Amino acid sequence: MDEDLKDIILRALPLISKETQQSLIHKLLSDGVESTQDLKFVTEDDIAETFQVPWDLMPMEIQAAVAEGKRPSPAARRQMVRILADEMRKHELNPTRAQCVTICRNIVRKYPQSFADLCDNGQLLEEDYISLVIQIKNRIDNLKRTSNFRHSRLSGMKRGSTNNYGCARFEPGLLPEETNETVERKRQRLEEIYHQDDSSMVEKDEVKELMKVTFDLQRRQINALPVPAIRDLRGRWPYLFTHNGLYTHFELLTDIKVLRTLEVAMEECGPTILEIF
Repeated sequence: MDEDLKDIILRALPLISKETQQSLIHKLLSDGVESTQDLKFVTEDDIAETFQVPWDLMPMEIQAAVAEGKRPSPAARRQMVRILADEMRKHELNPTRAQCVTICRNIVRKYPQSFADLCDNGQLLEEDYISLVIQIKNRIDNLKRTSNFRHSRLSGMKRGSTNNYGCARFEPGLLPEETNETVERKRQRLEEIYHQDDSSMVEKDEVKELMKVTFDLQRRQINALPVPAIRDLRGRWPYLFTHNGLYTHFELLTDIKVLRTLEVAMEECGPTILEIF
């Protein structure tokens, strides 16, 4: 039975360590798995319970914090989250929130002084593992998006609505009246205006209009392979690195007015935020 389970686990999780493999087999057997047919009753939580946190791979500050019952710095905690997410994805490429909850809850139960969420008075919150869950899940989701984006770019496939990350105009295409030559001339005009070193030009209507007309070229050069260096983009599109230029680009990309959205959010959530902090 052990060998059958071992073969199944290795096929499903080829990168799993021998230690974790044995732990998983032990957990399955102790939970009553007597045949391979019983595996259909195994849940996500069962798998997550067997995950072994690689404490030896963690930063020294994290190792010292758990040993001494102290809270690590935010920077060390972020490093821990990155390592933990990478190790979890070796077991399950896209861990679910339920799996993240199980793993994070186990970590906090073992080391509450280092990782548990606290109230202002120092008391434990009821769900004292939630902040760690959020960090881990966000990291995993970001890795998933990066992986999907890289795959779509390398495959040369046209991006559909499901992998545009909510963008309204990820690859917009040229305006009907424009050509590659005309938008390139307008890009050069933007460079020319910027290098006149007149700060009042940033607000100039011509700049706003040129940024809109050249939006397709901006997107093509941002999405190009190999990935362009920031300094090269900044050289070709200096207004993308100003507040107004960035706001214009984001609004065209997503149909979201950043400043107005922020104002509305602050009007709705500001009082609550102030009460908490």
